Order: sequence, then C-alpha cells, then structure tokens
Amino acid sequence: MFVSLPRQVRPLTVLERLRVDNLVVLRSAEIEPASGMTVITGETGAGKTILAGALGLVLGAKGEAGLVGPHGDEVYVEADFRIDEAVLADQAFAGVRELIDDVEDGLLVARRVGRDGRGRTLVGGRSATRGALEDAGGRMVGVVSQHESRRLSKPAAQRAILDAFGGEQQDQRLRAMAVAWRELVAARAVREAAEVEAAGLAGRVAELEGIAERIAAIHPQAGEDDALEAERQRLRYADVLADGTRTAATLLSPDDGAGALGLAGQAERAVRAAVDRDPDLLPVAEELREVVVRLEEASRTLHAYSNEVEHDPERLQQVEGRLDLLADLVRRHGTLDAAIEAGVEAERLLAIVQGESGGVDAARAAEAAADTAAKAAAKALTKTRGQLGPKLAASVQSHLSDLGMADAAVQIELDQRELGAFGQDEVCILLAPNPGLAPAPIAEAASGGELSRVALALRVAAHDRAAVPTLVFDEVDAGVGGATAVAVGQKLRDLAGSTQVICITHLAQIAALADRHYRVVKVAGDPTETTIELLNDAGVEAELARMLGGDETAEEALVLARRMRSDVSS
Repeated sequence: MFVSLPRQVRPLTVLERLRVDNLVVLRSAEIEPASGMTVITGETGAGKTILAGALGLVLGAKGEAGLVGPHGDEVYVEADFRIDEAVLADQAFAGVRELIDDVEDGLLVARRVGRDGRGRTLVGGRSATRGALEDAGGRMVGVVSQHESRRLSKPAAQRAILDAFGGEQQDQRLRAMAVAWRELVAARAVREAAEVEAAGLAGRVAELEGIAERIAAIHPQAGEDDALEAERQRLRYADVLADGTRTAATLLSPDDGAGALGLAGQAERAVRAAVDRDPDLLPVAEELREVVVRLEEASRTLHAYSNEVEHDPERLQQVEGRLDLLADLVRRHGTLDAAIEAGVEAERLLAIVQGESGGVDAARAAEAAADTAAKAAAKALTKTRGQLGPKLAASVQSHLSDLGMADAAVQIELDQRELGAFGQDEVCILLAPNPGLAPAPIAEAASGGELSRVALALRVAAHDRAAVPTLVFDEVDAGVGGATAVAVGQKLRDLAGSTQVICITHLAQIAALADRHYRVVKVAGDPTETTIELLNDAGVEAELARMLGGDETAEEALVLARRMRSDVSS
C-alpha cells in the first residue's frame, strides 16, 4: 500500500501515463505518475534522466538520431494526459485542439524518431506539427532540470521568470510586444528597401525618362498592333476583297433570282410539297430551310462588305506609320504589352526618385509609427516588471526561508537595453545569502547548494502565479543534503498539493515524501539495458535504505527508512 497524503486541490490536468520504447538504453517502460508527488530514483548511471528526456520528446523537443536504442529503428514515446476543458481552451492548444475528438477521452500524444533524426508527431492518432505540440506541451508540463541553476545566470532566463510571475496579464503584454516588434522589423525592412531602391535609381534617371517619354509619346494600347495589322491587310487588298465578295454575293442572289439562294428555296418548296404524302421527308425540308436562312445571311453580309470596303491610300499610309512606331517598341521591349508595362514602371521609378510617390517618405513614416508602438509596448512591460520585481523578490525570500536560507535577501534590478522582441529590459536577480553581504548576481553570490535552492524558490514563486498542471524536477536537489534536503523535499511536497510533481532525485529525504515511487535499474548485458519498476511498500523501504548509504537489506537501514515514511504519514 502506498502512502496517501492529504492534498489541497487535485490538479484537473495531469500526466496519467508515459510509455517509452527503445530510447537509448531503455528498451521498454511505462509509468503512471500519481496526481500528487511521484519520485524516480536509481543508482548513478542507471539512466534516471532518460524519462525526463522521453517526456521532453513527447512535448515537442527536437529529436536526434542518437536517441534511438539498439532494439529497433526508431524511438517511440507516448503520453496520455487527463486534460481540463478550460486548459484546452488556451491559445497554446490552437494547433492540436481540432485533433481531439472528445476531451473526456483525454489527450494522447506520441512521437516517433528514426535513426536519421526524422520523426512523426501524433495527437489523438492524427498527424500534428512538432511546433504545435511544443506550444501545447509548454502549457501542460514544466521541466526544471539540474542545469536550471546555470541557466538562471543568464539575463534572458531571469527575465522569463519575472514575466512568468506576472501570470496571464503579463503574457498578454508579451504577446503585444512580440507583435509590435515584428511590425517594427517589417517596417524597418520596407524603409531600408525603399531607400536602397531610390539610391540605386539615381543614376538611371536619363534612361527612365527616355523610356517614359518614348512610350508616352506613342501611347500604345493593348492589342493595338494586331488590330492595325488586320486593317492594313484590308486596305492593301481592298479591290481584290471588293471584287471577291461582290462576285460571291451575285452568285448567291443575282438580280434574276436564279442564284444559289433561289435554287435552294425552290428545292425546299418541292420537298415540302411531298411531305403531305410522306411525312418522313419533313426533316429534309427543315434542313433545306436552314440552308436557305444561312444563304440569306451570307448574301446580306457579302453585299454589305463589298459596299463598305474601299481603296483608301491615305488611311493605309496612316496605319503603316502607326505600325512602324509600334514595331519599334516591340523591338525594344519584346512585346507591345511588355512595352506598356515598361512605361508604367519607368513612371513609377521616376516618381520614387523625384519624391512624388512618397515611397521613401511613406516608409519612413510607417517605421516611425511602428517604432512608437513598439516603444509603448516596451514601456508597459517595463512598468509592470518594475511592479513585479519587489513582489517576486519577497516571494522568493519567503520560499528561501522555508529552504533554510532565512537570512537571504533578494533584489531584482532592471537595466535599459536596446529595444527587442521582449521589450528593452535586462533583468538581474541579486542575492545576499547572509546579512552584511552586498547583493550580487545569483551565479556569483550563491554556493552550489544555495544556487539549487534559489533555482527552486524562483521556479516555485513563478509557478504560484503562472501554474502549469505538471512540474518535472530533474535532480534539482544537487548539492544539498541533511536538513536542507528535508526542506527541499517539503517544498516539493507542498507544491504537490495543487500540482502534479514528478521528481528525479538521489535524496532519500525527498523520495520518502512521495505518493508513488519508481526505481530505475541498470541490467548488465550486451547491450546494457535499463528497466523501471514501480515499488511497493517493501520496495520503497529497501530503496530508501540504499539511498541512505546503507545495505538495502540491513535491518538498521530499513528501520531508518520506515521511520522516515512514518514521519511523513503521521
């Protein structure tokens, strides 16, 4: 039976199951974390952090070929989340929401990574992008690694902690800042391109003016050359065309009516007279009627054409002169349409050079407006960060007091830097571990054990304001022991009252507080493998005894392990 400790508010979104196949030395494993606190322990080198890596994969981390173990051609990781519908409504789930048929069935996420490093992402059995999974994963699970303390020495990480402490409202300000920054970058690029274009055109003024003036003088129209060529043909051969059409019209309908039209009419009348005696001839009569109608239309058209066409030398000269002008444009530009476009483009470029289009001025004005908007968004962030800083410092000091650093003082300073996607603030967290010491950057002021506690305090403080349902702590207890280890464990235990906590640890003081305990075991062989087993009460006691530095079967160590568990449950 597992120790079941009282909880405050059970998280509605939790990791219910994690399955791993062929990940490095881990052949196959499956864990079902408790909704409260779960610990994973094992000897050094057994591969405890592989599980954190597996969870990272299923949350969208980049896959690498080196992750594939010896028992197949790919890594397969699968996670099953029980998810609250309110959490699913978050914007971070936009890329996966439509792939979930029924939220009551939970959220099933899987990743496959092959030996070539390429992989496939599945949500609810359907393909999804890794980016979409990464966005959603960041809203469900936060991973705090043993490298967190080193990462916290970077201003960007400290700024992220301060912003996380601001919760959803600060997230909104950050999104507004990101949008404003993208718009400023885009406007800046447009302005630079406009200036470069204008500068490059300065030496082409004469050329552009020549093109614009030549095409404006001719003023060509689309399709004009084809229409004029057809007219020239008619004018050149006006006499031939008139004679030909007049002859054809006469053959169809001469004055005496004995032409083709008259004969066709006679044929129609003869057939219609026979229809009364044989109705089968009616279709023939109808066809002859159509012939008569078409011949009448052709006759009228030919008569009109022969009367209209005329020999006009003056008009022919005008048409040929116009075609010569258009031919010159075609020779220069390839086609008449290309010549027309060249004229329009030349006018546009000349307007840029002469400042008439407002291209450069408009681009500069747009950049100035975008710069004003970005600075306003940055100012809002600076103001909020200035308000959040003392509150975060007080919260961290409170947590540090719980972690055995009651005399520590924390300050948060803001320095102005060049405007960027996150505003214009550089955040620096200062620590004075003991009274009388001047505050200094945490990486300089804290020892190894203190740095681990500061990292934990910062993470817990930020989590108080911007909670994710599941937190994974990957050996964040490095460098601590004794009473401090107990304090760290209790802090994690308190956090598990409202958050699912999964802790990879080497400290018995922390492991004794767990609701559920898994042990990672290295199995010698060729190749070496790692297995994961869920411990029962006896197994937990034996593992705690081993972690305390004794023989896991020695009665003295087992008694101490039982006492630790008894202290937790009492």
